[in-house]
Amino acid sequence: MPRATRPRPSFLLTATVCFAALAVSACGQAVKPATGSRGVVDDPRTAHADHVECISQHHLPVQKVGLNELLIGAQPAGPKVVFLPTAGAAQYAQLSGSRSDQGAEVIGSALLFANQGSAKELGTVETCLSQGVNG
Repeated sequence: MPRATRPRPSFLLTATVCFAALAVSACGQAVKPATGSRGVVDDPRTAHADHVECISQHHLPVQKVGLNELLIGAQPAGPKVVFLPTAGAAQYAQLSGSRSDQGAEVIGSALLFANQGSAKELGTVETCLSQGVNG
């Protein structure tokens, strides 16, 4: 007659430890209620200092393009500004990007493309972009 098999003590110990770990891991966890809103992405053109307003106050026509570009003056000859997520990303783009990025001036997280902009236009844009830049 076959003998009834009993669970081995090591299996019982393992099962008990796993159950205890599962029970302890569930303690203290709370579900946060949904707020019904999503995060807002800062507009790099106006987040820290309103670059658009500054350029406009100096009587230069400025146009927002997409989520991260400014066109200043008559295009395609006027200066263009492209904002990147960080100052480091702008430096990286200038140093290792395409040939057009290598000709840009880095001001904070912005790449300033001079194109055929006048010295006065470029000076104004540089001053406005440097507002809020650390370092």
